[in-house]
Amino acid sequence: MKFLCLGYLDANAFDGIPQADRDEIMSACMAQCVPFRATGKVIAEEGIGDNRCTHSICPENGRSVVTNGPINKGSLQLGSFFIIEAETMEEAIAVASLHPAARLGEQFSFGIEVHAIQ
Repeated sequence: MKFLCLGYLDANAFDGIPQADRDEIMSACMAQCVPFRATGKVIAEEGIGDNRCTHSICPENGRSVVTNGPINKGSLQLGSFFIIEAETMEEAIAVASLHPAARLGEQFSFGIEVHAIQ
């Protein structure tokens, strides 16, 4: 089975700290990616650009309407996605738990959603 994992963060809080602190956190994230990728279960992984560059496409009166910004206007920003191939949801969760967003950045609301792909 494949699982889509979405990593979130409070980008405003993260962007509000000094660059040196952001660099330190990102360095820790890169180091945490080593055991995450070493599982051999991650088949795709990428960071997501800033919400200010996001566009949404939704139906309106029978046509597609494009708007600036994400569909979900909450305080958390989608920061990354990855796809895991695993036998069960439990195995996917175990692998996703090794991702930096599951281990670092609590003060920036880092977190991950795990979705089964049909």
